[in-house]
Amino acid sequence: MDGWLLSDGDLRGWLAALLSSGSRLIAPVEEDGLTVFRAVASAEAVSLDGYGTSRWSPKEALFPSTEALFSYRLEGNDVALATPPAGEEEQVLFAVRPCDAAGLARLDEMFLADGEDSLYASRRARTATVSLACESARPECFCTAVGGSPAGADGSDLQLVSLGEEWLLRPLTEKGAALAGAASERWAPAPDEALARAEEQRLAVEASIGGGAVPGEWASVLESAFANPLWQQLGERCLSCGICAYVCPSCSCFDVGDEGSAFCGTRCRIWDSCTFAQFTRHASGHNPRSGQPARYRQRVLHKFSYFPLEHEGRFMCVGCGRCVKLCPVGLDIRHSVELVAADAAGSADA
Repeated sequence: MDGWLLSDGDLRGWLAALLSSGSRLIAPVEEDGLTVFRAVASAEAVSLDGYGTSRWSPKEALFPSTEALFSYRLEGNDVALATPPAGEEEQVLFAVRPCDAAGLARLDEMFLADGEDSLYASRRARTATVSLACESARPECFCTAVGGSPAGADGSDLQLVSLGEEWLLRPLTEKGAALAGAASERWAPAPDEALARAEEQRLAVEASIGGGAVPGEWASVLESAFANPLWQQLGERCLSCGICAYVCPSCSCFDVGDEGSAFCGTRCRIWDSCTFAQFTRHASGHNPRSGQPARYRQRVLHKFSYFPLEHEGRFMCVGCGRCVKLCPVGLDIRHSVELVAADAAGSADA
């Protein structure tokens, strides 16, 4: 099955049926002029008009910005621990852009491998992801530079493609086919002409994204350029505001803290950023990354060197461009990678 061709009524009817079945539907909505992902109560609340990327990625549906790990209470000479109740609700992440879906796949590699994170794993097992192929690219987009595509399938169970007045819906995994379920029996199979239009759209959007691909061999080049003086020049501009990490679909850093007293309280997990001064500060007060340039270098190398070297060449950055668009001092991670890699390559040739 290559997919189905849906009218807008078909699509909204399917979403309404998912809500009626008890699934939690998380979709783009408009709030104060921004597109954000929220749990919706009706299919009509979903906003798909003129939607580029949301201000924040939808990763919070799987990796919340703050969550309780367990609570504790002193009872005599004993300490009683209680874990939060495991959720049982199925949820659908709907109309996620392919770069954000790819970001979820990167989180999978961080939280599901080498010691599974039970909280993340539980949510992931109960979540189906429907991506929405891009109809156009924004100036900050660079998914194609890091191995992605405006119609990439990585991290998606189903993919939706806008074809003007109609929608092409394609199953990508068994979970996606199951999500379409009985509703698909009423939908028209996608004709070859619709599939051809979707492919033409993909090629056109890819062609509109400027810049070339980041060569895979740059991962090793960047690692060897750890002591390159350019990191000092680039990192001095970083304000350590953390916005790049907080809007990024693939950042997974977190801190753990206790809230309460000696008698009772809660241990929480909170998003963190490797650009923050206290991120690597030791209890002794020593900080192996004492300066901002070292912390900025860590962020870039994690995305473009350390992760790909351990994950078969896949970059951790998915090219959504949010960090480029929202950085208050105009730091561009693509430019930093290109600048250091080119300088390192030139030094090696010399």
